[in-house]
Amino acid sequence: MSTPTPGASPLVEQLSSSTTEIHIMPGFGNRLQVVLHSTEGMPEAMPGAVAAVTVYGDGRIEYHPVQDEDGAA
Repeated sequence: MSTPTPGASPLVEQLSSSTTEIHIMPGFGNRLQVVLHSTEGMPEAMPGAVAAVTVYGDGRIEYHPVQDEDGAA
């Protein structure tokens, strides 16, 4: 199983060591809303919706944007 490298995806980032929970909730259509909870204040919602989210055991999270009908993100 290959692991994507940062920069090869629309958005891959390293999670902060203060992240305690990741909530991935269904939105309208085939969209997901992502909210990150941490020990440092209020939960932080990712702006906009995504089509898929991949969370890796090494602390990375990858967001896959929603594709429009014409293929644009």
